[in-house]
Amino acid sequence: MNNKHLAKLTPTAREYLDKTIDERINKCKEQVWIPYPQALNILDELEELFEHPKKDRMPNLLIVGSTNNGKTTIINQFMSKHPMYLNIYTSIPIIKISAPISPSHTALYEKILDEVLVPYGTKESASRKEYQVKNVLADLKTRMIIIDEFQDIFHGRVHFQREFLTAVKQLGNDLKIPIVAAGVWEVQSVVSTDPQIANRFETIKIENWRANEDFARLIVSFESTLPLKEASNLHTKKLFSKLYDMSEGMIGELARILEKAAIYALNHNQEKITMDILNSINYIKPSQRRL
Repeated sequence: MNNKHLAKLTPTAREYLDKTIDERINKCKEQVWIPYPQALNILDELEELFEHPKKDRMPNLLIVGSTNNGKTTIINQFMSKHPMYLNIYTSIPIIKISAPISPSHTALYEKILDEVLVPYGTKESASRKEYQVKNVLADLKTRMIIIDEFQDIFHGRVHFQREFLTAVKQLGNDLKIPIVAAGVWEVQSVVSTDPQIANRFETIKIENWRANEDFARLIVSFESTLPLKEASNLHTKKLFSKLYDMSEGMIGELARILEKAAIYALNHNQEKITMDILNSINYIKPSQRRL
């Protein structure tokens, strides 16, 4: 093994080099957090919102970007810093839900109650469930609500979408806590249907990566987490271009490609990722999937 290569690996990746192939493959499948600059900036924004003092008009945040470009990973990383506290004084500082596919104020309240494992009567009125949600979140000392996959409310009728958006706004107003919504680019169209909602959400856009030095550094960071005994040198010109073309500049796609490539290498008694391996893995890039 090359000592220079070993020095570039993370401590965990080095630790796994002497484990079995199956253990190393399972390591490749684990979620990897890469603290790149834009992700750290968004974490700072979320932290500032979380610490914001209560007032009548709380600031909110809308995070938009392509599918599989890091939105949910950033949100989960933020939530890991504010875990729920479970004992006789239970506290859940952040409630995260996915937007309901059939949007309505009732669906919103039920999603939240389900998330905190609080029973409710399915035939109870929306106003009763709203009252229940507000009391439960106050008791749990909840300080932020995060709604992921916000574009899913597109699947409902327009008046249900408006009903849902109004309920989101009202929850933030009454509890005096910030609301964070995240979704694909189309989510901006949803939010803009209600000028009051649109005016209350500051937007952060996660653009696709460009084929530049930042993407090269991202590749190097990912390579350092892979438990392979030889340097793949993924930042070199041909491999860099191949990885950018396959991932189309999306971090989630890059992570999946490298996971599959590392597993392929280990299953074929190889200790680095090569062009032949990238050409051999079962992977279809996003634009071709859409076709």
